[in-house]
Amino acid sequence: MILAGRILLESGAEAKRIEDTMVRIAASYGFREVQGYALNIFIDFSLSPDHESRMVKINKNDTNLRKIFLVNQVSRQIARNELSYKEAYQALKDIDKNTKRYHLGHKMLFAGMISMSFLYLLGGGWLELFPAALAGALGFLVTEYMKGKQLTLFIPDMIGSLVIGLVALCINMWLQSPNLGSIITAAVMPIVPGVLITTAIQDLFERHMLMFTAKFLEAIVTSFGIGAGITTAFLLIGG
Repeated sequence: MILAGRILLESGAEAKRIEDTMVRIAASYGFREVQGYALNIFIDFSLSPDHESRMVKINKNDTNLRKIFLVNQVSRQIARNELSYKEAYQALKDIDKNTKRYHLGHKMLFAGMISMSFLYLLGGGWLELFPAALAGALGFLVTEYMKGKQLTLFIPDMIGSLVIGLVALCINMWLQSPNLGSIITAAVMPIVPGVLITTAIQDLFERHMLMFTAKFLEAIVTSFGIGAGITTAFLLIGG
């Protein structure tokens, strides 16, 4: 149960999904009075009022929707009595250790495509297409690379947005596009904490106030880092 909850929490799932998944798995194996609570940095879980509570600390938080999907799939199989305890535990261990992530180069390509899509929504044209895609892809690449270095919360996003601002401003000095704001806005979209904000709102609706507060503050700090990076780029280039 705790392993499933830990994978979900590390992958960016909302508190309601985490707690409900652990409760359903426990109920499938005969434990009907479980008690559990999830916060962004730990899970506290007990099989019954008579059992000792167990706490697991979460060392990383990321967004991995594939892991969330796979854990939900295992949870449903357990609920249908299709997996024994050992089989379910092994399946969850495989999800935790062996679920492959997209290669950074592929993610960089997808980030460029996302930037192009937002540029269209913001009213940009063919002139702004290349700088938006390039800035978005390079900014996302730098952000993901810096996050792998386990730096302070907002530092990777600030450095990534700084790269976005520098690339967009430098190219625009040559293109002289009047839609510089659209280029930068579209380029930062891949690093905006959209999933974090969405799950924070879901936690608010489910009355998980501590989880909502923690996630919302994290989203604010991340947004501050993005804004600081773009502002620094303008100060450096003199735009």
